[in-house]
Amino acid sequence: MQRRTYARATPANRIFISGCARSGTTLTQRLMRCFEDIFVHPPEARYTMLDMLDRPESNLVVKRDARGFAHLAKLPPSIGLIYCVRHPFDTLTSSHPQTRNERRFHVTPHRWLAEYDALIRLKKAQPNRQILFVRYEDMIGAPDAQQARIAQSFGMTPRMRFSEDPDNPIWVASLRKWERNEEFRTYLGGLPPAFLVRVQRFCAEFGYDMPISTPTVDAR
Repeated sequence: MQRRTYARATPANRIFISGCARSGTTLTQRLMRCFEDIFVHPPEARYTMLDMLDRPESNLVVKRDARGFAHLAKLPPSIGLIYCVRHPFDTLTSSHPQTRNERRFHVTPHRWLAEYDALIRLKKAQPNRQILFVRYEDMIGAPDAQQARIAQSFGMTPRMRFSEDPDNPIWVASLRKWERNEEFRTYLGGLPPAFLVRVQRFCAEFGYDMPISTPTVDAR
């Protein structure tokens, strides 16, 4: 079969969704289907997939794969970026069906640091890049307001409201589970002090509270 090429008056609006695992990347990916004239690539993939999609839609979306952080700093300026963030304590105490039999929590401190460092490298490599940060807590608490932010940032038109999508229910109970679970709090309190300092910096950057005190540690 010959590959069909679609003629466009303007280039497609290419959008890459990134962020640490368990930070709302999958929810954001699914909710993007609530916009008009959009194709959301179902599997996780590298941003290079956006160049390979031969689609008639004006808006193309790809969500990062598990190693996406390793290449984030090389993201072409022509590709728009939605970066999902979540309170680190929720991210670090979240389980996942794929790894539940291997470890208690899906995201290890090493993985979390790798993701955060990748974001820092991107900002240093592309200081003028516009990044749309989407907090998981805001997506849960005010999904339609977040949809409006995304629509404004990328010039898209909503087909239906995020809050009305029957395939993607918003679970308020997913917020701040660690506050209600002594096991989670014990685990978090036992993390290395140098790591918690990095978490504290992340929290300060994205407006999160840091309920566990951290000593003065050089975490460079």
